[in-house]
Amino acid sequence: MPTYRLGWYDNADRLDVAVLVNRLVACGVGVSRLEASDESGDYLVEASVTLADALRLRGFALSVASGDARARNGAQPVKPVRAVVLSGKASAYPYYGYYALALARLGIAYRPVSGAEIAAGALETENILVLPGGFSNWSLDAKEETHGADRAVRAFLANGGAAVASCGGAYYLANGRPTWLGLADARPNITQDYLRTGVGITACRIADGPLRRGLPPTLEIPYYHGPAFDEIGSNCRALGSFRDLVTPGRLFIDNPLTPETFAEYMRDRIAILSANGPRGRAILFSPHPEMGDLLAKYMLLESYIPHYLPIRGPQVMRETLTAARPEESRSFLLILNAIEMLAAEAREVSAALAPRESSETRASGAQLDALARAWRSRPQLLEPSGGALGDLERFLIGGLERRLPAAVERLSVVLDRLADARHDGLRLAASFSTIAGDAVASWQSAAKRRPAELLLELELALLLIEATATTGELHIMIEAHV
Repeated sequence: MPTYRLGWYDNADRLDVAVLVNRLVACGVGVSRLEASDESGDYLVEASVTLADALRLRGFALSVASGDARARNGAQPVKPVRAVVLSGKASAYPYYGYYALALARLGIAYRPVSGAEIAAGALETENILVLPGGFSNWSLDAKEETHGADRAVRAFLANGGAAVASCGGAYYLANGRPTWLGLADARPNITQDYLRTGVGITACRIADGPLRRGLPPTLEIPYYHGPAFDEIGSNCRALGSFRDLVTPGRLFIDNPLTPETFAEYMRDRIAILSANGPRGRAILFSPHPEMGDLLAKYMLLESYIPHYLPIRGPQVMRETLTAARPEESRSFLLILNAIEMLAAEAREVSAALAPRESSETRASGAQLDALARAWRSRPQLLEPSGGALGDLERFLIGGLERRLPAAVERLSVVLDRLADARHDGLRLAASFSTIAGDAVASWQSAAKRRPAELLLELELALLLIEATATTGELHIMIEAHV
């Protein structure tokens, strides 16, 4: 079997590289990541010539690797991931939707689960637990109104599972309050009155090492009241720290993070840490890498754009917004790197389908249709701002409306074909079915949205459709050649 090098730079650093890698691994193709080369983080793929040719036709750049490439570059195998994402009352849509988007853009199939499902054994067939933000920092049993979820998470982490957590999830894995798990021997400098910080975009330093693969030394990441750590215990390692407040925000929570508050409670404090000890392994993010450039785009629509619109005019502001690429958010690489780091030592699990996923797969086409219908009615709720800013908002919503038909058509074809997929292909369809239903249900509320908030909700749903289509297309193509 030939070995090919799949390089990030050769493929324009597109996240489709991650999608391809994770779909190959899910389908049983051997993939290793280079550890000691000039392009550390590139991949070696053991693929047939026919599969390599099909990938090139899809637009991927592959080069034949030398016979000793694996040993010479210290290549380490990429391990299969079985992921669940907390999606119940604690992290209801759209909170878990951001992680769903990030995982879809990384090619990782996941299963949304509630606290009750966790208590009933949903983690037993998995090896990665994703804890999004969105829930107040107390126990899952309390927030999910169930019994046994906290105990199941403890057992999962103590028996070879691992966790990736953001914001509220990071609080939950930390120490210092009675209902937290205490996996990380670290107490946030604010525990109870976490709303004291605020909302905004922060610039974080990323420590050298595997978590920073493919990333610059600093990165801008959305932030919503996440923990900041001072001293950490022996089972923790600092992987990132807060450097600057880029801009305050007020999307969905009107509590802007001020420069004074940032300076007092956050600057130079730990923003990302890893924990590894008897209670388990996890990587904790205080900010939200899963929200990425999508949140940044619409925070800037409410702050940067109104400020500079009179100075530089509509055309430059339109170009600025058009240049935003939420589907290529660099912060998603933090999640990719974190999951690869954790999965390397996580337990191996079977690829069995959970019982509920079979029915969700069968309903996926109908759920896509329902989401598309609900999506088309949402733009009617837009109440544009006055003047040139309102023109920009109408420009944005028009662009989203033009993307929807092609995205729905692509995914409709994919969902039909995933019904006959092998490996974890059915999970791709099942997870989309669940999140599409949750998105439609969330839109039934009468909550009034500002233009930026409504636009963000629409683009999140659209990106989920597009990302699932891309991941499904690659999965189907790979299965045809293995």
